[in-house]
Amino acid sequence: MSYRKIEYARGLAEAIVERRLDLQGMREQIDDEVISTITALRGFGLWSAEIYLMFSLRRRDVFPAGDLALRSSLGILKDMEGKLTPTQARQLVAHWSPWRSVGSLFLWHYYRGAPN
Repeated sequence: MSYRKIEYARGLAEAIVERRLDLQGMREQIDDEVISTITALRGFGLWSAEIYLMFSLRRRDVFPAGDLALRSSLGILKDMEGKLTPTQARQLVAHWSPWRSVGSLFLWHYYRGAPN
């Protein structure tokens, strides 16, 4: 790990130990509250928060649009030229609600085996 990532991991650990970050309490929070809590930590952005929502809290309606693989797969499937922005990707999958997390998983699998 880089020194910067070590700094972020240490900050996360300290926040948990000092009870400034309540991981169990996040289970009761709505997605926007969890995102605000996580992104308040140094080194953790929207992508980190959305991945935590999907995989740790098992939220079913999350689309981490900052993920390049998801945007790339979506662009291929939609036969779109150029790179999609996170905003464009979110708009394209809005109708997947309330199952955007499931759609994200399919897009990641597609990315791993997508034809060139």
